[in-house]
Amino acid sequence: MSDFAAPNSTPHPVSTVMVVHATPEDFRVSLERRFPSIRFHFVTVDEGDIAAILEETRPDAVFSIVTATFRGPAHRQAATFPSVKWVHCGGSGYEHLLPLDLDRVVLTNCVGVLAPFLAETVIAGMLALNSRLVQYHVQQAKRLWEPHSFRPIQGQTLLILGLGAIGKSVARFAKALGMRVLATARSTDQAHPDVDELHPHARFREPLPRADVLSVHWRHTADTEGLIDRAVLEALPGHALFINTARGAIVNQPDLVAVLQSGHLGGAYLDVFATEPLSPESPLWSMDKVLISPHASDNTVDWTQRFATLFADNLERWMSGAPLVNIVRF
Repeated sequence: MSDFAAPNSTPHPVSTVMVVHATPEDFRVSLERRFPSIRFHFVTVDEGDIAAILEETRPDAVFSIVTATFRGPAHRQAATFPSVKWVHCGGSGYEHLLPLDLDRVVLTNCVGVLAPFLAETVIAGMLALNSRLVQYHVQQAKRLWEPHSFRPIQGQTLLILGLGAIGKSVARFAKALGMRVLATARSTDQAHPDVDELHPHARFREPLPRADVLSVHWRHTADTEGLIDRAVLEALPGHALFINTARGAIVNQPDLVAVLQSGHLGGAYLDVFATEPLSPESPLWSMDKVLISPHASDNTVDWTQRFATLFADNLERWMSGAPLVNIVRF
């Protein structure tokens, strides 16, 4: 998670909080017990125009968690309602709330909460591909006994695009496995103990030919959309592994398919896609060296409770005037 920050130290009285989330039973009891003086109003589905509900409840704060089944306009309607002074977003992404006037509303998020667990998945995908476990799983279905050699991860070079909370966790695990770690970051002023070389984002292409594994951890923006294209992928060594657990739109998916079909790249672990769910017609499904998960790389059994815990901690800080965690600034 990011450092503590706060616009001021003024306490904010809170009487009503609107929680926009499909399954509030995940944490309803814990919130209500922790804050008995606050009225929590739960919006669990897109109920069309929720203006009437907002007018009736007039929430002081909003806790928004987007899920695959509930990502509609109710989230933004609540966040932009005039009575709301603070919005806490479950997860790191907040695109569904934009545009949001940060001169009027304080926005915080849950960046970093699930970072170590998503990093576990990145490492698991890398190891499964590198050690040929993905290939052996295919052979198992065919009852085929055919051993293959593999290159040890120890001594290989990992290039991390984006040294945020997730990228730092991936770097820590990779370093423990004996890998050489290269990374890109917005600022290269401060070295990181688990990173051997730190490069500015704008020069991310330079270390590509040295990367045995490329793992993407950029945020999806206008600048990163489609940035991983055929030229980038073909700049990697032919044996390299490609991992994307960030956002599907960062990758030019037709280019990725073409490069994999050409035999360039040793394999790919993909958790996110340009269009989700991934079409049953996509050739990615049938590629032996591709490992696919359904946007679930940080889907821990208690992920909503972890988000709610940070929200509750921040709610106490908001009411007391203490610094908030993870303030978002555009």
